[in-house]
Amino acid sequence: MATAVDTPARTKPNRPALTWAVSYGCLRLWFATGHAPQWKLPGRDLLVPDWIAVLGCVVTVAAVIALSRLPRSRLLIRSLWVLAAGWVAAAAFALLDLVAGVLPGMGIPFDPLGMLSRFAALGGAALLGATALSYQRRLDPTCLRCTGLPRPATTPHWPAWLAVGGCLTRLAAQAVVGSGTMPADRNLARIIFEGGFVLAGIALPLLLVYRAGRIFPRWMLLVPGVGLGAGITAYFGVGLLQMTANVLQGKPGYDDIGLPQAFFWVAVPAYLVWGIGLGLAAYGYYLRTRKPCKGCGR
Repeated sequence: MATAVDTPARTKPNRPALTWAVSYGCLRLWFATGHAPQWKLPGRDLLVPDWIAVLGCVVTVAAVIALSRLPRSRLLIRSLWVLAAGWVAAAAFALLDLVAGVLPGMGIPFDPLGMLSRFAALGGAALLGATALSYQRRLDPTCLRCTGLPRPATTPHWPAWLAVGGCLTRLAAQAVVGSGTMPADRNLARIIFEGGFVLAGIALPLLLVYRAGRIFPRWMLLVPGVGLGAGITAYFGVGLLQMTANVLQGKPGYDDIGLPQAFFWVAVPAYLVWGIGLGLAAYGYYLRTRKPCKGCGR
């Protein structure tokens, strides 16, 4: 007597993610064929060439469709997470958009068109992450609304101290070389930026892992922790790769700012360590403070 073999049921492709990938791919193709506007920040709107962005959209479409055909494939689920991280890294200039928009006195060019393009890429990354998470949750048959992971009673402190160490290393590097060609005036925007710099590099990481952070609303620590952690990691991670590529080609790692090369080889990795530590601290805070699942009560 023949027995039926259980096969994963196919699902429809995630429409928002698929629509974004096709639409953004068409926009990238338009830019790649010589129709891109004049960007105000150096280079282009994304940190990858236009044709690489087009290829990324094609791969994204293929991955979303493939996952709908093989919804229990952990490899395809992980590929969506990788693609989401890649789009975040490509749009790392969004960190400068935020600084230029909030603190115009810093002298960073504000590029509205470039900002829209970068935030569209970040929106796509969010859609891919949400799609991957929805398929990931289906792998746990007991509840479709959570992953079933227990809430930890405590979180490690070392990610916060990693972030603090990166921030202090960056400040020490600046103290050694001075300000270079940067303006020495202390206008209101620069004072706010420097205060925020210290808060994000020292106070925020420690509040995320120590009990003192419990007095603040959850969103007040989690939103800047995740946003800054991801932004700093993406921006300076890509920057470090670009510096390394320049050196391998016989070029200076970084120039046109009046500071010695050694400064950048200390400051950029320090920023990267800061971002990674802050992101890990924010993730630990999220796990420790999340509420029980409304679906299963876990």
